[in-house]
Amino acid sequence: VQIMGEVPAGKALRRDGAKPGDEIWVSGQIGDAALGLAHLQNHIHLEAQEAQACLNKLHTPDARVTLGQHLLGLAHSAIDISDGLFADLGHILERSGVAAVIEFKALPKSAVLQKYLGHDAALQALLAGGEDYELCFTTPKKNSVELAKLSRKLRLPLTRIGSIKKGRGLTLLDAAGKRMGIACNTKGFDH
Repeated sequence: VQIMGEVPAGKALRRDGAKPGDEIWVSGQIGDAALGLAHLQNHIHLEAQEAQACLNKLHTPDARVTLGQHLLGLAHSAIDISDGLFADLGHILERSGVAAVIEFKALPKSAVLQKYLGHDAALQALLAGGEDYELCFTTPKKNSVELAKLSRKLRLPLTRIGSIKKGRGLTLLDAAGKRMGIACNTKGFDH
């Protein structure tokens, strides 16, 4: 497979541009594709309509190319969520030499995923499941109004999930702002 394209000089959305103070944003909802796969693998049982909705996300993901084009000049860094939020955001953090703080309650999830969130497979799908192909990107706080306009224009939810800090690593906070210890494998897909 060969993919070719063009981007204006100096405007490519890369992994190495995140800066302390940036906000972290995600398009759409995450975790449904992995939840559908977990259902197929008998790690969780979903009702028929729920399973179909998740399997639709798994089998026919919607590549966010248009969003990516609109983020040129707005985002400092970006990546698609193909290996899981923690793994893919981790690539941005590693390449940019920064840390992140994520607010668990802010993570955009479907009603189906929310319903099963007490199950390990659903938590794994949300944090480390891939194949959603939503975009995770970092941008200066000053762009939040522009992103709200872009969200309405594209009819695509864009959600602020955290922020970039100095240092290394990723911290997940609960609703009370306390660090969450996660029991599931949050490494995502390993090639």
